[in-house]
Amino acid sequence: MKYVILFLSILLLFAAPIALFSQQGTYYNPRDDQYKLLGLKRALDTYNISKAEFERQKSLFERGLVSKSDLGRVENTFRDAEVNYQQSFLAVIYERRYIAIQKAVKSQLPNGQRRVKITLANMTSGTNEIKRILNIEEGLYSLVQPDVITDVYVALLNDQGAIISQPYEIKIEVLKVGENPTIEFTLLQDVDVATVRLIYSQNQDSKKIYFQKDAASNRVAIVTEQFSQEAPLASTATYRMRMELFSSTENTFRLEVANLPLQLNVYFLDPVTQARLTQVKYTEGVNTKDVSLNVLLPARANDELKIDQPIKFFVLAIPQKSGIRIDRSKTMSEEQVRNLGIGFAQLELVPRGIGQFQIRAQQLYYEINPDQTVSMTLDIVNEGSRWLDNVRIDADLPLNWTKVIDPNTIDRLDPSAERRISFTFKPAPDVGVGKYDIRIRISGRSDNQPLEAEPKTVSIQVTAKASIFGTAAIIILIVGLVIGIVVFGIRLTKR
Repeated sequence: MKYVILFLSILLLFAAPIALFSQQGTYYNPRDDQYKLLGLKRALDTYNISKAEFERQKSLFERGLVSKSDLGRVENTFRDAEVNYQQSFLAVIYERRYIAIQKAVKSQLPNGQRRVKITLANMTSGTNEIKRILNIEEGLYSLVQPDVITDVYVALLNDQGAIISQPYEIKIEVLKVGENPTIEFTLLQDVDVATVRLIYSQNQDSKKIYFQKDAASNRVAIVTEQFSQEAPLASTATYRMRMELFSSTENTFRLEVANLPLQLNVYFLDPVTQARLTQVKYTEGVNTKDVSLNVLLPARANDELKIDQPIKFFVLAIPQKSGIRIDRSKTMSEEQVRNLGIGFAQLELVPRGIGQFQIRAQQLYYEINPDQTVSMTLDIVNEGSRWLDNVRIDADLPLNWTKVIDPNTIDRLDPSAERRISFTFKPAPDVGVGKYDIRIRISGRSDNQPLEAEPKTVSIQVTAKASIFGTAAIIILIVGLVIGIVVFGIRLTKR
């Protein structure tokens, strides 16, 4: 019995340091976080040691050689090592997971929508080598499935970080190595460059990419900022357009318009160089060009060009080698344009007339005595292409002067119509000698827009009233002087 007790004491003496070592674990190296594979190897060694110690202590407990509390401490150490090992394993696996963007192709639908198809690939590699080198157990490896990425969320963002895709996000349930799924978005904002945001596992990855153009349609897509405009006669309407190339065979396109009256002159313009264009050519790496269409409206309306009547027309981008010719004197339907198989955009122009004042006056300078009045007339002519409404005539007078304007309002003045206005200005009772200016103002509205004519200034010179006695004295003096000169001359000749 004495030898048995001695043997157990020696056994416990050797078991205590091993248990203490198992509880403390192996030495922690701060570089394990940087070199995760080495950290996994260290965690695996610790796990194996802790597992062996737990199995040994469990065997001793079953034979009654160790207490339950000692077994519990060893088991806790084993469980901590197991969790640490599994965490290190997952950290290595997640670090090696990678999703690549294989393709991002932008296309245009017949209704003008822009769509993007994105092809993803699971590029995770090296997990089998990890399994072979570290001899990781099959159960844990198959449970984690390191070659499979689940719950991948994809979205498209602009430069400001806003989502510009519809749907806003697409979820890929399972992304396996060798299976490259393609997802499709509708663009809420038409861009050529966007950021693809990928959220999966413990990673969030953002890649800024340039969209490829779908060359299958073999045409130029035309996007206009303002497809419908109102422009007054005798002005120019400008349509700014962006032209995207969706072709791999053609790079030169002729620019034409259809269904626009011949009396409207048109030309295309490069907004940067201000050079006039008849065609556009896309060079390598350039898929988008900005072009302006300028439409010059005549000064007068006619049967083909009616005020407030919208004109719908087409802008066409025709491949140079297609041989298609457009006759502007013939009207084309939208179906006919679509059947041409070319890029086009439908625009709208609404001609607007606008009134224009012209003021005619025979005289704008008068001389009067203080007790006199000035009577004058002005002719108001509408030289515009639209009637003038609510024309008002007024005059700014010097202090205490009075005025009579007939008429002082005109309800409507049609184009080319003329109206005469009478003015009567009376000076103040105590007016002094001098020059006085009166400012005549004429205003109105045309197409709900306020208009003002250039003001006219009437100058009135008030002179002092001449004295009758003074004038008679001067005349007598002059006559007497003349008589004296004549008499003196006669006497001088007789000598």
